[in-house]
Amino acid sequence: MGCGGSNTNAQHVTSTNNITLHYFDIYARGEVIRIILHYHGTSFSDHRVQQDKWPALKSSGLAEFGALPCLEIDGYKLVESRAIARYLCRKFGYYPNDPKNAYLVESICDVKEGINNEVLPLLFKKDMDALKKYSTEDMPWWLEKIENRLCQNQNGNGWFVGNSVSLADFELFHFVHDSFLRNEIKGHYGHILTENAPKLKAWAHRFLASSQGLMTYLETRPSRPL
Repeated sequence: MGCGGSNTNAQHVTSTNNITLHYFDIYARGEVIRIILHYHGTSFSDHRVQQDKWPALKSSGLAEFGALPCLEIDGYKLVESRAIARYLCRKFGYYPNDPKNAYLVESICDVKEGINNEVLPLLFKKDMDALKKYSTEDMPWWLEKIENRLCQNQNGNGWFVGNSVSLADFELFHFVHDSFLRNEIKGHYGHILTENAPKLKAWAHRFLASSQGLMTYLETRPSRPL
């Protein structure tokens, strides 16, 4: 699927706020928050909660609705992963002011959330047969549609919305990288991305290359199944 255009790299500013992310020692719904913070070059404490410590932490009232992730920042304790991601992107300048562009961001984020709702239960249940079936039968259609959306902006050679990185890029990078490109996965599923959405694969590599902080994190983060 061919489309041409130019690429614009993002500029990053390091924040000195005291920030703590509380989440389990997995990727799942906490990872996009880690990705945003590392991409932006923001120092934070990554508190990876062990399962046997969670009941006591939950009873402490740390998280308003009794679930993680919880992000302590700016004097607040923020909860709900998607709300936290939006907060950070607005704070760091990765969220558009224009209503049409905001729609483009949110709609692609909703697509990613819909896929997550299908895939994460299979991963938690370790139902690898069902996961393989979904990956080979359903995922190619989704990848093609997502790539088509990418190609509507700068012919697929920039970012998902406008001329700079947005929440849409963070959410989709998390999905694409951890589903197809990380070392533990790409030997099994990487070909699905390459065969069905080569422009999306190129975008993911371009996004990663635009942040040294994110590259360093992904090279050194603990390996987890999900």
